Amino acid sequence: MTDYLQAVFDMLGPAINRDDEPADWLRLEQEIGSPLPTDFKEFVARYAPAELNDRLYIHHPGSDAWNLLRWMRETVEAFDACAWEEATAASLNPGHLVFGKGGLIPLASTNGGEYLFLLPRHGNTPLLVVHVGDDDDFYEYDMSFTEWLYRYLSDEDMTGPNSSSGWDGAAQVSKLPA
Repeated sequence: MTDYLQAVFDMLGPAINRDDEPADWLRLEQEIGSPLPTDFKEFVARYAPAELNDRLYIHHPGSDAWNLLRWMRETVEAFDACAWEEATAASLNPGHLVFGKGGLIPLASTNGGEYLFLLPRHGNTPLLVVHVGDDDDFYEYDMSFTEWLYRYLSDEDMTGPNSSSGWDGAAQVSKLPA
């Protein structure tokens, strides 16, 4: 079985080595009402805030400029304000989508209008759900965050069908201002 966290670390190279404050994660997880996956927190602790492959944005709970909790709040507020009756989702009921506490928790976004969400599931690996703004569709990925990220950075179709960006170089990580 592949250790996707280590595979992503190997793919991206040396960490930015940001100091993590457990209190930042505790406050964030209390507000969203769910623990975040360990692999997500370990990745964020090593690399965030960052932009990956000139497209994917990862925030950090201890950052002022790219604060994860503030971005989660803003994203939940924006998605809650939308009418979802026309959206498509494989196993989710678009007319009854819940964002934030008790529902879809935002993890990352792209500069192309895609949002990666986590849907906690009792006793199971959380489900990752990608919203593609141009299509107003939700795509589900039953895998860990780092498997999704590894496959995304490998330019697989991880934001819906035919979503490969054509990235043919080595994976890139660009540090964002903390």
